[in-house]
Amino acid sequence: MRTLALVALLGLCVTSARATEAVTPDFTTAIDRAITADRLIQAEAMLARKDVVLPEPERGRLVASLLLARHRDDEALKRFQTLLAAKPDDCRLQAGAGIAALRLDRVAEAEPGLRAATSACPGDAKAWGALAVVEDKVGHWDRSADAYARAIAITPDDPALLNNAGVSLMRQKHFAEAIRLFRQVLLLDPGNERAKNNLDIARVTGGERPSFDAEEDSRQRAERLNNAGYAALLAGDDAAAVGYFAQAIKTNPFRFATAEANLDDASVKASATP
Repeated sequence: MRTLALVALLGLCVTSARATEAVTPDFTTAIDRAITADRLIQAEAMLARKDVVLPEPERGRLVASLLLARHRDDEALKRFQTLLAAKPDDCRLQAGAGIAALRLDRVAEAEPGLRAATSACPGDAKAWGALAVVEDKVGHWDRSADAYARAIAITPDDPALLNNAGVSLMRQKHFAEAIRLFRQVLLLDPGNERAKNNLDIARVTGGERPSFDAEEDSRQRAERLNNAGYAALLAGDDAAAVGYFAQAIKTNPFRFATAEANLDDASVKASATP
């Protein structure tokens, strides 16, 4: 009887220990990886586990990172700022706060944290990519080019990063290089509408006059024609702009009010050109 009682007691002790199991570095890393890979439901479920104790401030950082991944940027920024008050030199917190501030268009607030994060943790591609956007916004092209190069060297197949780098080049009128990057994005992610639009704009603004006959969806083709018309207008080719806007109106199965307004403006400009 005593043996049976001892076995039962040991069983109870083992069960109790498992219910309050301390977190391991591997478990924290697994949550970080789930957030990075956009497996956000999995990350949330792991954070909600009752059998694992996540000590602060790691739990707070993971919650803030999950909020950032869900684009709840205001909440994420507040959490990162609170955590930074206790750990001001943590590059993960600096990067998270900087990215959240950038998304909220608080560029002056984002820049110091991102610069500190990339200095302390030079392997953080997202921090480098965000710093590159900050440099773009203030027209520091050499610095942005360096930041994009560092980010792409770490994660060369990130469509969002490559698209942003292409937009930066397009703003500097380096159209051939921008076109190459937008095409690279579409090889990685053929359905990326943002990259398609940017590619159209870069080609037209750079002097090409592409057609969009291969686009099977009539509404998408109309939108791409409208974008091409707007790009031609910006490039000063009013006649090409009129042609694109007119095609967009004909192609769209419904009334395309935006293209109609653009056509009116382009037609006035074209008729006024000597």
